[in-house]
Amino acid sequence: MSARVSDVLRPDGRLLVRSAGEWTDETAAAAVELADRRGLPALAHVSDQAESERAALARAGFVEARRQAVVAISLERALVALADASVPAGIQVRSAADVDPHRLRLLDDELRQDVPGTSGWRSTPEEFDDDTFADPAFDPRTYLVAVDEASGEYLGLVRVWMNERGPRLGLVGVRGDRRRQGLASALLACALTAVRATGAAEVTAEHDLGNEASAALVAGLGARRVGVQVELVHDPPRSGTTARRARERSRVG
Repeated sequence: MSARVSDVLRPDGRLLVRSAGEWTDETAAAAVELADRRGLPALAHVSDQAESERAALARAGFVEARRQAVVAISLERALVALADASVPAGIQVRSAADVDPHRLRLLDDELRQDVPGTSGWRSTPEEFDDDTFADPAFDPRTYLVAVDEASGEYLGLVRVWMNERGPRLGLVGVRGDRRRQGLASALLACALTAVRATGAAEVTAEHDLGNEASAALVAGLGARRVGVQVELVHDPPRSGTTARRARERSRVG
């Protein structure tokens, strides 16, 4: 395998492959060889403007799976739009640092099933800890969880990663039976208020171009599109069975 290709096994049993530079015929072929050898689906992400890279991946056997818009959201405009959002009665908003990490992980897994591109996501405790609390971009002020005061049930979450290059809205989601109560907007308002307090002026986010609800949400916040990312996949024969076995072997708790 080319040293210019790296991979990460995601909790949904897919390999996220990256090239150290632009995707070329050589690196795309190396990614396919890696996926075939491990018997796992491989995902690559490129800009829709990177025609030569997409062509190289296609020649190697990758096919386009979906597209997502990359947007920038002005915090000033978003918070004006969310001015009337309030936490519903009987619900507390807590920092992810102050809740049960096991239950938070299960909520995250559940919410991801509704996110295009992450169905089948099941994190181990170690994976979740590494990807959340050990991530330098984790900020307890901007990763919030909605908790039912009476039952203690975890209802939804919002997370904004405080990256060095700028804040990024990673996810806002509410369990299916508690939607349409204004909870997602309230969580967003809380998180974006905390982000603004750091001095940031905007956050970035992505949403699947086929997800009308997400598109409407960011449009309501005054988002502007700054790019489109294409997800391509190479799926080796019988990779689904192999992937499930790989995940079962690594499953703990």
